[in-house]
Amino acid sequence: MAAAYLAQFKIPRAQAVSSVDRLVQQFFKYLRITSEDAEILSHDPAARDAAIAKLYAHPNTKPSFMPSDMVGALPSPAEYDRYLEHANAAIERHTPPQTLEQRVLRFHIAAAAVNVLRQYRLHYTLQDHDDLQLRVVAGYTQLMKEWMKNEFPVITGKLPSNPARDPATHTPPALQTPLSPPSTQHHGRAKVITAEEVADYLNNPHTLLRKQFQHTPPPGGEEDYRGMWSLESYTTRVREDQVDHEFAISLEVLNGAVVPMGREEVKYLLTYSTLA
Repeated sequence: MAAAYLAQFKIPRAQAVSSVDRLVQQFFKYLRITSEDAEILSHDPAARDAAIAKLYAHPNTKPSFMPSDMVGALPSPAEYDRYLEHANAAIERHTPPQTLEQRVLRFHIAAAAVNVLRQYRLHYTLQDHDDLQLRVVAGYTQLMKEWMKNEFPVITGKLPSNPARDPATHTPPALQTPLSPPSTQHHGRAKVITAEEVADYLNNPHTLLRKQFQHTPPPGGEEDYRGMWSLESYTTRVREDQVDHEFAISLEVLNGAVVPMGREEVKYLLTYSTLA
């Protein structure tokens, strides 16, 4: 990406430092909403899928979570700010959701917003401040872990089966799915994923289901999603004569919270992952 374009997002160190706590809270807000809504919507998949189809049939709905679909290919800082302002207002209007349709809409808005925020405020605005990026990620990760332990079970009704145990030591619910069949194992060793297999997974996303992966970023790579992950669900649509996939990824680093991702993000995960 052109250096001249990215230069417009740079901010002084003092301003970057002062933005950390605010960014932590923004990420936490969006991730909390998507995790809550994804879990509650999963209780009735047929009704959920019907509501999603109805939402995406509306001509004004962008059927994607990708920043480029939300704000364009090369948006200005003002366009990013305007989008997030509108997204926050829409989330407030639908909080708490009164209907299943409102919950689907809120999930869609928050899922897109968290990806826009990550691209804009984390990667672009803090591009010269790697240590502050790590502080933001560590901050919202800790808040999500505490929320998943203390509030998520109450909201969703998923109370621990043995309250005497510390819920923080439990395997996250979304990561308790059985491992892949023995044929995918190599004498107990994690299976490295080849480039051909990455492409096959992306072209056939259903083959990702009921598998667990261990993501280890390359040196200097993004550390946001290090650890175990699995595919919770995916949506496939035809848009402008192209097949479009959207993935709901459960992350160990967020105690099993679901994060929406596009094809390129899942490709990055797979490229630097092993099959557990």
